[in-house]
Amino acid sequence: MKKLVVGVCGLLVFIGGLASLRSGVLKAGELPEESSLIVETGTTESAVSVSEGSEVSVVEAPVPESEVISSIEEQSEVPVEELPEAVKPSESSEPEVPVSSEPAPSESSTVDSSTSTSSTASSTSTSSSTKPSSSSTTSSSTPPSSTKPSNSSTPSSTKPSTTTPSSSASAQSSTSQSQSVTPAPTPVVPSSPVAAAPVTPEYASVQASSAFTPTVPEAFAETSTLNLPSELKTTEVAQSDLKGFELPLLSSFENKNHAVLIYEGIKKLGSEQAETYSTEEMATELYQQLFSLEMTGAPEKLPEELTVGSLLYQKEKDKTILLGVYIGDEYYLTVDDVEIERGTEDSSETEEATEMSVSEEEKETQRQVIVESIDLEEDLLVQELPETNLTEYGEQTLADYPAAMNFTENDSAKNFIETVGEDARKLGQEYDVFASVMIAQALIESGSGTSSLSLAPNYNLFGIKGTYQGQAVSMATQEDRGNGELYSINSAFRKYPNYAASLGDYVELLRGGISGNDSYYKQTWRSTAKNYLRTTNALTGTYATDTTYGQKLNSIIALYHLTQYDQAKVEQGSFGSGVFIKGKEEIPTEYKSLMKYPDYNGVDYNSSGSYPVGQCTWYAFNRVKQLGKSVDDYMGNGGEWATKGKALGYEVSQKPKAGWLISFKPGVAGSDARYGHVAFVEVVRPDGILISEGNVYGGTVISYRVIDNALATSDQVSYIKAK
Repeated sequence: MKKLVVGVCGLLVFIGGLASLRSGVLKAGELPEESSLIVETGTTESAVSVSEGSEVSVVEAPVPESEVISSIEEQSEVPVEELPEAVKPSESSEPEVPVSSEPAPSESSTVDSSTSTSSTASSTSTSSSTKPSSSSTTSSSTPPSSTKPSNSSTPSSTKPSTTTPSSSASAQSSTSQSQSVTPAPTPVVPSSPVAAAPVTPEYASVQASSAFTPTVPEAFAETSTLNLPSELKTTEVAQSDLKGFELPLLSSFENKNHAVLIYEGIKKLGSEQAETYSTEEMATELYQQLFSLEMTGAPEKLPEELTVGSLLYQKEKDKTILLGVYIGDEYYLTVDDVEIERGTEDSSETEEATEMSVSEEEKETQRQVIVESIDLEEDLLVQELPETNLTEYGEQTLADYPAAMNFTENDSAKNFIETVGEDARKLGQEYDVFASVMIAQALIESGSGTSSLSLAPNYNLFGIKGTYQGQAVSMATQEDRGNGELYSINSAFRKYPNYAASLGDYVELLRGGISGNDSYYKQTWRSTAKNYLRTTNALTGTYATDTTYGQKLNSIIALYHLTQYDQAKVEQGSFGSGVFIKGKEEIPTEYKSLMKYPDYNGVDYNSSGSYPVGQCTWYAFNRVKQLGKSVDDYMGNGGEWATKGKALGYEVSQKPKAGWLISFKPGVAGSDARYGHVAFVEVVRPDGILISEGNVYGGTVISYRVIDNALATSDQVSYIKAK
C-alpha cells in the first residue's frame, strides 16, 4: 500500500511539472501584477579550475546598516523548488562559450516534492528576506505605478552579493538526457603585461539537468511592453561620452602599446581640466607617462592606414595645428570646452517655480578631454607613434586594461544576443541603463541562456536571489567572502514566468535600488556613468563581489560589439537602417523617377579577385567600373573605404552625391560591427538618398535602400568619388 501511495504521488508531481513547463512562457502582457523587489543579486558561478597560486584581492560592497537587520519575523513561508542533481563537471581545455554558470542544484533535493519544498523554505528565508509588496508592479496589464517602488515596498534586507552555485554535485542516472554547457573563464591577472595576450584559461563543462530542455525561449514579442514604474523612466537618453567608440579586446592588439594609449586616454574623459589645458598638453602627457617620449619630428602625408597613437594635424593657412591623438576606428582624442548644465538646487518649489528654474538653468563650459570622429574632408597630416617601450607606469596601465579576458565567439551566445538584444536596447533607452552591460551580464549569469536557472520554468537571467510572486528555486551556491575565499550555502533564486519578467526585474533593481537606499546603483545609470566602462566598474563590488566582474563584462561587450545596442534603433524614415528594397519595382516613385544610371549589368570586372564575389565591396568595385570609373583593388573592408580612399588621393566628402560610393562605419545602419559596409549612391533628394548595394540578400542579388537624410548627412557615413 505504501508503494502504491508513493507511486501515485510521484505521478502527480510529474504531471504538475509538465503543467508548469507548459505555462512557463508568457508574453509580456501576461506578467503578474505584483512582484517583490529585488532581494539579492548573485552571479552563478562557472565551474572553473582555478590555479592554487592565484590570488585575487576582493573589496566587499558596502552594506547599509539598516539592511543588516533581517525582518525574518515579518516573512511568510516561501515555496521553494529544488532542482534535480546535475552531473559532476569535467574539465575541458578549449572553451568556446564566454559564459558562467551552470548552477549545480542542491544535494539535498529528492524526488519527493514534499521533502524538497518544506525542507528548503525555512532554510532559505533568512537569505532572501523578501516581503512581497503590492506596490511594486511589472505587469503590462495595468498602468504604470505612480508609487516609487523603493520607498513603498520592502526589498531585500541584505545587500546584493555574488553567489556561485557549487560545481560539485551527485551524478545523475545514466539514462537521463543532458547537454554540455561551457561556463565563464577563470579571471586572468596579467603578471607580465608586455608579454603576449593572456592565455585562455581552462573551463569546466557542466551537464544541464535532464529536467530541462536546453533551448533558449523567446524573450517577449516586439509589440509587447513592460509597464515598469513610470518614475523610473528617463525623459532624455543620456549619450555616451565615448560617442560610439568601443574599447577593443586586449588580445586584438598586435602592439600592446596601442592598447595602453587608448585606455590611458579614455580614462581622462569627463574630468575637468585647467582652462589653459590644450591638446598639445594632453598628447605630451600620454607620450611622456606611457613611453617617456618627446613629441619630435614633422608630420607627414596621411598614410594608407592610420595606426593608434598617431598624432593628427590639420593645415590652416601657414600653420599646422594638432587635432588630437588617433585611437582607432576613425576616432581621436582631443581637448575642447564642454557645456555643463547646472540648475537651481531648490526642489521644494511649486510646478510653476520649477519650470522657471529649469528655464533659468545656467550653461557653463568646462575644459575636458573628449572623443571625436575624423572629418575626412579636412586636409590631414600624421605623425606616427614610433616603436618604443612602456614605462613602469605604462606597464601598470597595461596590467589594469579593462578588457583583457580571452573569450571566444560562439553561435550559442550570438543566438542568445539576438533573442534579448532588441528588448534590452528598448529598456536601456527608456530606463537610463546601458543595454550592452545588461546583455553582457545576462550572458555571464545565464550561460548564454542555457543554465538550469535561466531555462524553463525558472527564466532567471541574472542570478537574482529571493522570490518573485512568491516563487523561488533552491540551489547550492558558493559565496565569495571578499578575499577570494569561497564557501557553500543553499540559496533561493527568483523564479520568473518568462524572460520579460527577468529583464524588467533587472531594470527595477538598477533604477530602484535596494531597501533603504534607492540610489545604491546610481553610479551604473547612463546619465551618471556617461559610458559603459564606468558602469561595469560600478557593478564590481556592488552587484557582484567578483573583483574581475567588470573585466569579464567589458571583454564580452568588446567580443560581441554590444555597444551597438546602446544606440537607439530608429524606425524607417528616421536615423535608422533605412527602407530595404529587394526589387527595383518597389522603389518609391519619388526616387525611381530621378534614377539616371543604367542597372548593374552583372559583369565581374574584378579580374584580380581581390573582392569576394557577392560582397558589398565586390559590387561597389564593379558598379563604378561599369560606369567608366574605378577604385583600387585593395580598398579594405567596406567601412575603411573613406580612410583608404583619402590616403590614396580619392576625393572624400561628408556630403551625399549621386554617382559616389557611400561607406558606413562598422555597426552603423545594420552594417557588420567589424567590417562596416560600402554601397553606391543612385539618387540624392532633400529628404534622403537611394543606394544600391550587394550582400544584403545573399549571392549576387543587388538590392536598394532608402536612407534618411539624418543618417546620410551624419558623421557615421562618408562619400568617395571614384576616379
